[in-house]
Amino acid sequence: MHLFILFFLILFSNTVVHAQQDTVVWNTGAELKWSDFKGIPDKQSHYEALTHAEIRYAVTFIKGLAKFNFSNIFLKKASWTKNNTNLDLLQHEQIHFDIAELHKRLLIGLLYTRDFRKHNFEKEVKQLGDSINTARNRMDEQFDQDVLHINDRNRLVKWQTKINKELDRLKSYDRNSILVKLID
Repeated sequence: MHLFILFFLILFSNTVVHAQQDTVVWNTGAELKWSDFKGIPDKQSHYEALTHAEIRYAVTFIKGLAKFNFSNIFLKKASWTKNNTNLDLLQHEQIHFDIAELHKRLLIGLLYTRDFRKHNFEKEVKQLGDSINTARNRMDEQFDQDVLHINDRNRLVKWQTKINKELDRLKSYDRNSILVKLID
């Protein structure tokens, strides 16, 4: 039995280390670097770079409560660039990562303001997650269209300012876990 537990711990710790090497967790003040983009560029794409960020959550249940653990991660091997010298392009990709963080906070805010019934919990959370993903995709597309894929430095700065203000406004939701009460 001890051998199995030891094997599991070694396997688990190797998996965690490997995952940490392949991801960047969003953090206030931390910025992406071109060395984080390890994916193979899509030569057919008209984009110069692609940021693959995911909002992830896991739920555990404790005596009538749902505990959510959140992360907003940048996937290095799924993110790529064709031009690793353009700093405006890097800022553009950082804004996409920041947009994901903004929507993680919006999801947390929604979870705080809702009552969840035990029997309908999974369906309601999935609907909220889907609506947040839809809103995030729309914002990402609007951002890309508005800055014409980084060709307008002034608009890039305006977007960065806008996203930073929203992140600051939602600062109370800058957390990685929350508890939500479930009702019968």
